[in-house]
Amino acid sequence: MMENPPRQRGRILLAEDDQSVLDALTMVLKHAGYEVLPARTGREALRMLGADIQLLISDLWMPQMDGLALLDEARRTVPALQTVIITGNATVPSAVRAMKLGAFDYLTKPFTPPDLLDVVERAMEQGRLNKDLNALAAEISDTQIETLIGRSPAMLDVAQCIRRVAPFKSTVLVEGESGTGKELVVRAIHRLSTRKDKPFIAFNCAAVPANLVESELFGHERGAFTGADARTAGYFEAANGGTLFIDEVGELELSIQAKLLRALESGYVMPVGSTREKAVDVRVLAATNSNLAKAVEEKRFRADLFYRLNVVRIELPPLRKRPEDIALLTTSLVHRLAHEHHLPEPTVTPSMIATMQRYDWPGNVRELRNALESILVLQQKHILTEADLPQHIRNPNAQNRNTGLDLDRAERDAIETALRQHHNDRTATANALRISVRTLYRKMSRYGLT
Repeated sequence: MMENPPRQRGRILLAEDDQSVLDALTMVLKHAGYEVLPARTGREALRMLGADIQLLISDLWMPQMDGLALLDEARRTVPALQTVIITGNATVPSAVRAMKLGAFDYLTKPFTPPDLLDVVERAMEQGRLNKDLNALAAEISDTQIETLIGRSPAMLDVAQCIRRVAPFKSTVLVEGESGTGKELVVRAIHRLSTRKDKPFIAFNCAAVPANLVESELFGHERGAFTGADARTAGYFEAANGGTLFIDEVGELELSIQAKLLRALESGYVMPVGSTREKAVDVRVLAATNSNLAKAVEEKRFRADLFYRLNVVRIELPPLRKRPEDIALLTTSLVHRLAHEHHLPEPTVTPSMIATMQRYDWPGNVRELRNALESILVLQQKHILTEADLPQHIRNPNAQNRNTGLDLDRAERDAIETALRQHHNDRTATANALRISVRTLYRKMSRYGLT
């Protein structure tokens, strides 16, 4: 009985001038289920190149056209092509050059079939992910989506969830640590929705004093309170027909939570000082960096509002849980930052990437972006290496191993410094720290600064 042929897993163009090596690699790849197009020279490979090729594997040293020249020409012809360089004579300059030209990986002979197949599978998966993310980026081209870039399964799930939920009116709750890109996810959902041409209004609960949240969200009538000289529409009315993004929703007072729930369930809002409700057609997307389920258990957040917001939940993983994405994020950020600052785009060495992958990034993608921006502006070099990274990133073990304690200490010091600078003026201190006065008081109590 004949054995069924393996399922087709993709088409690979293989360029290798040594016939015995070419035959051996072709056999390994075909046995794993890939279609292989073998080529003895770089020029022959270029003639065979087409949009249906998912991966190019090329020897570095070949007559007529070497692997780097082939890689360069191939990427010009098929920009999205994934490429892998193999060689028996690896050098640091050639590795750097290959990575600068966009090679996914660099294999040094001798390597085992499992080594080869591991790289091929990861490169193929990267190609599929890039295709999905590029399609998403094209549809939200005016939105920064650095945080959506990555090869990790978690980020692929996020991108797919955005696409699936965007066309519907369902409420979405986005959870994640500070700096993971929650607002970017929300904006992507709006941009891909049927409401994309309608208003997108963002409201940050932590940035508004507690006594003003209700009038800001629902509006107020003239004379509703001291200083209310005219009727003012709230954020719900401003977002009518579009999307209202409620950021840091966990900071809402319980009394406001009840009114928000009423608005979500009925589609009506009651302005402060009014006796008549107003109909609104608003899709609400919410985000938080706190654990709302825990807040419900502690009676700090209404269970009914939590379930109403948590119709669809998207959890953004912290960067420390997806280190495999750091290389792609770095490439994207360096390209964008170099363009923003009118600087030549430098090459980032593999050793620098490896060092960054060992760091925890407590500030997530925001911290990564800031670190790269600092390096680009201060160094202005053509090649960035591990030595260009700040000491705390190069040698994280020299810091306190308890990152949480480090962050708490840094936050406490920042609050103390701001209080001294503003002569203990709580409002001025909160404004300087870009947090609400309510949040400032809570943090001061936590750190014993009251």
